[in-house]
Amino acid sequence: MTQLPQGWVKITGASLWHLIWSSPTRPTGNNFLLTLVFFQIGLQVGLRVVQFELGDTAFAIALVVLTLGIVAALLFAASRSQTPSLNFDESAVRVGRATYRFDEVTDSTFLIVPHRKGSSSFLLFGTGKLATSAIVCVRSQREPELTDSEREFVAEVLRRTNIVVPQPKPDPYDPTGRFGWMDHPNSLSKDEAIEFVLHTPESGEPVRTAERPKSIWIDED
Repeated sequence: MTQLPQGWVKITGASLWHLIWSSPTRPTGNNFLLTLVFFQIGLQVGLRVVQFELGDTAFAIALVVLTLGIVAALLFAASRSQTPSLNFDESAVRVGRATYRFDEVTDSTFLIVPHRKGSSSFLLFGTGKLATSAIVCVRSQREPELTDSEREFVAEVLRRTNIVVPQPKPDPYDPTGRFGWMDHPNSLSKDEAIEFVLHTPESGEPVRTAERPKSIWIDED
């Protein structure tokens, strides 16, 4: 076990903004430059139409509103782009401006983002609020992964949490609950999340061992 650090320590992480930006649907390379050019042209044309139709005063107001909107969007993105920080002295996690204790963490899910060079596997854990969940990359060909020591740190955090797989809602058409897992298909138990961090499979897919239909979750070779 790696010696736990004192005080607040940042770990290699990601953010919702980062996940959106790294998705395969975002424009890249020449496509991005072309999109940027068309955006600038459209913006200038739109502002000129406002100026022509409503006058200089309306043009100035529109320009100020647009500038404030861009600044607000950048500030919001920056507030969501901070990497997770851990404090083992206080048993706390900090994501952006949100801080919560290890024992307040109840949710753990995995996310796989495909891209041209393969895929990136992420683990999210937190209090159930996506905007404040800690996001770490455990397997990727292009994104920065957790280091070996950081994996130990995250695993230790997970051991001190109260993570459980959410119970499915009662369904009169599925009285035995056989398909209840579909309510939370990406949820992991505490043990599964720890194993996913410490021994991530090459495939980037977590191994699920909790009470789920074996025909769906476990390869029975």
